[in-house]
Amino acid sequence: MNIKRTLIERLPPGVKRLLAVPYDLYQTRTANRQFAQKDLSEYVPDDAPRHIVCVVVDALRTDHVDQEHTPYLASLNGCNAVTPGAWTFPAVSSMVSGAYPHEHGAMRQTDDPEEIAGFSLPPRMDENRETVTEALAGAGYETYGGFGHDTPFVALSGRFHEHDLFHNVTATAEDVFDAHLDWVAGRDRTFSFLHLADPHIPVDPPEEYWAAHDVDRSIDGLESWAYRTNVDCAGACERYREHRRRLYRAAVDYVDDALAEYAAALDSTLADSLLFVTADHGEALWDHVEVDTDRFDGDGCVGHGGAPYEGLARVPLLTDADWQLPDRASLVDLAPTFADVAGIDWSPPSGRSLRSDEPRDGMVLVEGTLDGHERKAIYDGAYKLIVSNGDDVELGYRLPGEEQITVPPERREAMLEELPAWPDGQRVGTEVSDVVADRLEQLGYR
Repeated sequence: MNIKRTLIERLPPGVKRLLAVPYDLYQTRTANRQFAQKDLSEYVPDDAPRHIVCVVVDALRTDHVDQEHTPYLASLNGCNAVTPGAWTFPAVSSMVSGAYPHEHGAMRQTDDPEEIAGFSLPPRMDENRETVTEALAGAGYETYGGFGHDTPFVALSGRFHEHDLFHNVTATAEDVFDAHLDWVAGRDRTFSFLHLADPHIPVDPPEEYWAAHDVDRSIDGLESWAYRTNVDCAGACERYREHRRRLYRAAVDYVDDALAEYAAALDSTLADSLLFVTADHGEALWDHVEVDTDRFDGDGCVGHGGAPYEGLARVPLLTDADWQLPDRASLVDLAPTFADVAGIDWSPPSGRSLRSDEPRDGMVLVEGTLDGHERKAIYDGAYKLIVSNGDDVELGYRLPGEEQITVPPERREAMLEELPAWPDGQRVGTEVSDVVADRLEQLGYR
């Protein structure tokens, strides 16, 4: 394997990309075999939705769901939830395990950025950790993972009966939806996890959405990020940021239209289905540039993986179910909710069913920074703390407006006591092929 890896690494980028299709086929078939080897119980519930679908829109901010621009998303029943992870890898691991990143371990294992030379993926969850996909498979559900880009696939590889990974850097929402509709047709009982890449860099919705939002294509670098740390932003910087926000809005609106068509097709294809739509995390759009550049070793408060301000930490959690979702929801609650609606007695470490009438026991957490020092957030009702040991920073906020304040001492102490331990210095990571590493670099992971 090491010889093969060395040979691949020596190939020029163009050749690596030509190898992407056969390599992805090899990866997905390997993941399918890995799942097929698992020892699953035999139990089929009598009263449960026959088809459960969870659509994850990468980097979708909750404040971009509204009746004017996203009428389909706005038509669903839901709430604003908090992501457990600051970027995709730890977040999706929490979504299927019902565990926080410090519990499942799929987060960076060092708080010293100098120990990491360049970008590396954190370790995956231990194979012995049961996820809701195994629990549902044991209840008679066929499970499917459709991935619009590599990061969620690498994190969750081997957790589904069937895996679908697309060969471009990012697939469109329509690509992911069409593949799922082909797979699900004619099946009796299914659980599907679909991860859409469209608002993630490189952002490139269909041409009509660029035009509808009057996005100036002549501005260099709009598909990614520029002017990250400019505190005094004027002229070209101001114009760039305005059109970059328009492009993000255009990508979200495209996803809403694609979702509306997909949901209609799903209804006509399946009987008795349950749909959830959420995001793995939000997306920072220069929300706190001055604070971020002053207090953290940050990148100017753009993208994701950094300090968990509300634009990053707060995500929509939506469903076509008719039951009310709670106010204090976390995405760790998704996995136990899927088990609950399927009639499975399955209790993960931290999540609880969104259908539970009991008040939440404990505070809500965000962790798993992508780079720089680890920055965690802890929520206690209307109060929030962002804490970084490595940066020697503690910021208090009042919600929902994210007004910076001094949290009352008794609340602050209780919140700090709830924070889990910081990474302990282990340098364990997930190795990927040079083909995947090349695509991750195009996604902005360097």
